[in-house]
Amino acid sequence: MILLIHNNKHPVEILKDGQPLDMYIQKQAVSAACFLLAEKFPKEFFVWVHQDLKGNLNIDFFKAHSNTIEMLSYAANKSLVISEEMGYVDQSVFFRIQPNVKYPTWLMSGSAGYISCKALNHFRSFLPMYANFDLFLCVLAKVGMPKGLRAYSEPRLIKKPDYSGISFSKNTNATYSAIGALLGKKWLLIFELQRLMYSRKMNPIQLAKTYLTKSLSYSEIPNLEIDDANQNEAESRLSFDIVIPTLGRKEVLKQTLEDLAVQSLLPKCVIIIEQNSNSDSVSELDYLYTVSWPFEIKHTFTHQTGACNARNLALDQVEADWVFLADDDLRIPNDFLQSANSFIQNEKPQAFTVSCLQQGEVEQEDTVIQWPSFGSGCSFVKASALKSIRFDMALEHGFGEDADFGMQLRKSGVDILYNPFLKLLHLKAPVGGFRKSVDKPWQSENLSPKPAPTVLASILKHATPSQIKGYKTLLFLKFYRLQKNKNPFSYFLHMQKRWKVSLFWAEKLSNTK
Repeated sequence: MILLIHNNKHPVEILKDGQPLDMYIQKQAVSAACFLLAEKFPKEFFVWVHQDLKGNLNIDFFKAHSNTIEMLSYAANKSLVISEEMGYVDQSVFFRIQPNVKYPTWLMSGSAGYISCKALNHFRSFLPMYANFDLFLCVLAKVGMPKGLRAYSEPRLIKKPDYSGISFSKNTNATYSAIGALLGKKWLLIFELQRLMYSRKMNPIQLAKTYLTKSLSYSEIPNLEIDDANQNEAESRLSFDIVIPTLGRKEVLKQTLEDLAVQSLLPKCVIIIEQNSNSDSVSELDYLYTVSWPFEIKHTFTHQTGACNARNLALDQVEADWVFLADDDLRIPNDFLQSANSFIQNEKPQAFTVSCLQQGEVEQEDTVIQWPSFGSGCSFVKASALKSIRFDMALEHGFGEDADFGMQLRKSGVDILYNPFLKLLHLKAPVGGFRKSVDKPWQSENLSPKPAPTVLASILKHATPSQIKGYKTLLFLKFYRLQKNKNPFSYFLHMQKRWKVSLFWAEKLSNTK
C-alpha cells in the first residue's frame, strides 16, 4: 500500500507499507504525484490523506480492502470543492451525497481516499493534472463511473468520522471548471443563466475562461477491466424469490412463469400479487393450482390496485437470500438466475438492475456501471437490504415510485449497479398491466399540474435545493419545444401556474402517511 500525505498543494510524505519512501516529488502537484507513484507501483493500492488527518486514518480498513475498481474518499475536515449550485445542471442521484453511509458519488475529497494504481494508470492519459487536487479527484471519478469505476463517499476511511454533514464549497471557480470539462459548453451557459436567475450572481470572467477550455471526450476512454483478483471461483448457490404484480395478463404471466420453470437455477418461490378492482371478481389464475410448478408459489388476490401496494405485499412475504422484482410480461433466458448468481458471487453487489429492452431496442451500455436509476420490474435486491424499505404509498398510481425506492436504498448505504449482460425481453403487453387509470385529486384543477405531482414529490424528498431549481428550469426549457404556445413570456407565466399546482399537490402527497 502506498500512502501519500499532502497539504492540498504538494506531497508532504510518502510511505510504502508503513515505511518512508525515498522519492523526491515534494515539488509536484498532488495529482502529478499520484500518477508518478501509480506508474512506479502499478500493482499497489494508493491511499491519500491530508496531513491534518494522518492520525485519524483508518489503516485497518484500507488493509482489508482490495477492490481494484473502487475509488473511495471522505470529506472529513473540509468542504467539497464543488459548489452546491452545480445541482442546477447535475440532476443525478450521485450529487445527493450522504455523510453517514457508503454512498455512490463523484464528489471526491482530498481529505482521505483510496484507489488502485491500476485504475489510476488506466485513466492517466485522458485526464489533465489539475493543480487543485480535489477537482482532479472529482473529474477522475466522474469520468471513471461510466467506464466501470465505482466511486463512493466512505465514512469508514476515518476512525472518527463526523456524520453531521458534508458541506459544499462557497467558491464556484472549481465548479465552472468541472462543468466545462465534464458536461460541455452548453451546460456552462445554462449554469450561468440559473446562477443569475436564482442567486442573482454571475462570474463572466470565470465563464469565459472555462468556455475556452476543451471538454473531456468520454468516447475516447476505454472501459476499466475487472481484475481477476476480484473474481470468485468458489461459487455457492443463492436462493431467489421472484416478486410479480399482475393485473389482467393471465396468458402473458403464464409465459413468464414457464420461463422461470426451466431455469438452470430455479427460484425458491414466486410471489404473485394479482389485482382486480372489481369487488365481485375472483382470481383468474387457475393454472397456479392446476399446473405442477417446480417452485413454491405464494399467490395473493386483492381488490386494491396499485404498483406500490402490490410490491409491498410481496416484499412482506420474502424469505430467500435475494429478491428479483419482475414485471409480468418478461421473456427470461433459461440461464438468467444462474448468471445472476455468478454475478453476485463475483462482484458482491447489494442491488442491481438488468437490461430489459423491447424487441428491436439496442443496449447502450457495454460494461457494469453504477446506475442512477432503479427498475422496479427488472432489478435484484439483497433481501437483508430491504428490511426497512418499501415503496412509498404516497406515490401510488403515479410516476416516481421507482426513483424513490432507489433513493431509499442508496440512503441506507446500498449502491445500485447496472448489468447490461443479463438480458430480458420486455413484451410490453398491450392489455392489462401493472398500472390502471385512477382518478387523481388534482384532476379537478383548472390547470393540469406540470410535472406530475408524484414525480415532484419524489424530487422534493431527495434532491438538493439547487437540483430542484435546476429540474424546474430544464423542464420548462424542454417542454417549450413540445407545445403550441411559442410566446416565451406567456409560456413562462402559464408554466409557473402549472408548477405551483404540482407543488401544492406534491407537498400534500409528501405529508401523506
